[in-house]
Amino acid sequence: MLGLGFFTANALLVIFVLAVALPLLPPKLADPFWLLAFTGAFCTIGFLALLAVLLLHMAAALEPGSPRHQTRRLLVRRYSRPVMVAFLLLLPLQVLAAWRGLEVAQSLAYRAGRVQQVRLVQFRQAVERSGTIAELQNQLAAIQAPPLSAADQSQGLPALKADLLSQIKAQETSLLKQVGPRVPTEVLIKDSLRVLLLAPLLAMGFAVSALRHHAAGAALGGAVATAGWRHPFWAAKSIQAEPVMGQHLD
Repeated sequence: MLGLGFFTANALLVIFVLAVALPLLPPKLADPFWLLAFTGAFCTIGFLALLAVLLLHMAAALEPGSPRHQTRRLLVRRYSRPVMVAFLLLLPLQVLAAWRGLEVAQSLAYRAGRVQQVRLVQFRQAVERSGTIAELQNQLAAIQAPPLSAADQSQGLPALKADLLSQIKAQETSLLKQVGPRVPTEVLIKDSLRVLLLAPLLAMGFAVSALRHHAAGAALGGAVATAGWRHPFWAAKSIQAEPVMGQHLD
């Protein structure tokens, strides 16, 4: 049974590493959206690593005489400290990446709006400057606009130009009604809140894993005694530690 738990713990650690690393290769540390994906994946899948650590501690506790399990426990306890620090460092990293991501998204949305405005101006000029349908067709090809259909070419030039100008006017009006650039602000806020909530919880779990065994037991015993209830095991330890009245200790 313990062998199965040991194998499961190792499998969970491998899954954690692969699930975080493979989708994010190659690394792009200067890209805020890559950093956001990294922090999100690290926190979302971090519970697999914490569960693996818990299984390794349980195996060592159930077999205190096993050198292999005790060695694993010492190794897990040693590496739990840097992992705890890594989860804490995700907090400022997430804030910085979200801020930079918001700026980049605003810049990209603003550029996309400007490009669309320039295209509409070019389309309007091509329609207004054309004296014949053939010339209009050439003007549209020069600005890489969609060509006129057979139905469009069958219309008279004045009716065709009026129709195209009305379409351009409608697109310009729709573009002006957009209040600022479209930025995924809600998505950034939601993802940031999830990381800011999960990272401290995972750091706390690995901090407990980094504690020494007797320190963790003493902390648990103190918490139980404070609550006003004692398990027989802790009560027996207390009785052994307390001297009988009238008995002098050497």
